[in-house]
Amino acid sequence: MSAFLEWLESDARGAGATRVALSFAVFFIAWQLLALLVTNTMIMAPPLAVFKSLWVETQSGAMWKHALATVGVVLLSFPVAVLLGVMIGLALASSKLMTLTASPLLTAMYSVPVVALAPLFISWLGLGLASKFVIVVLVAIFPVIVSTEVALRSTDAHLIEAARSFNARPLQIFTTVTFPFAVPFIVGGVRVAWARALVGVVVAEFFGAFAGFGFAILAAGQTFDTPVLLGYVFVLGILGLIGSVLLHALERHLAPWREELGQ
Repeated sequence: MSAFLEWLESDARGAGATRVALSFAVFFIAWQLLALLVTNTMIMAPPLAVFKSLWVETQSGAMWKHALATVGVVLLSFPVAVLLGVMIGLALASSKLMTLTASPLLTAMYSVPVVALAPLFISWLGLGLASKFVIVVLVAIFPVIVSTEVALRSTDAHLIEAARSFNARPLQIFTTVTFPFAVPFIVGGVRVAWARALVGVVVAEFFGAFAGFGFAILAAGQTFDTPVLLGYVFVLGILGLIGSVLLHALERHLAPWREELGQ
């Protein structure tokens, strides 16, 4: 048993897939047990009923229509949020004056629940792409800003001094020491931003949309169609998992030294 647990903790081929399979198995077992305790299907639907509803939604074409609307907005707005977040984080980390000046405003904006302002953005920009684009960017950008600034400021001073001892210029120090050191932490912020982007687009679709997962969830909730509601929530969870796995793979590709150091 101990050997199996050690294998699960390793990076051996198949260990990662096995961990995912075990976590899903535990999740579905707990879900099924909860559905047995809560027999009212309007409150809790069992996994089989949810998957049947997903199949019906897929066969009817509704799933593809809503997926195209939601995923399209996220894939369009999320890279913009990441790019702007990294640029703002770089600017803040490069200037103490800019940090002292902008930090209070950024802190206040980060504390404001942007999703609560969704009706206002929709009234300004309408029910189309523009309002959802702005909401997703504003929701997702702040984790990237914070992670970028903190990561760049947390670079090991000994590494910077070592680079300076070899007469490295500031740009060389940034490209060879500071930014590579910060990359894993920036990607961590991007992973958080991905989850927030999915929440942002769903909330935007709650308040005003003609298609999308948020629209479908709201419609299913109003008709007490719990299997359909949970089905779309499950798909959103899968999208979050896929994004997290891909970003983790990107982190391992950009910062292989962390794996070598066992970090």
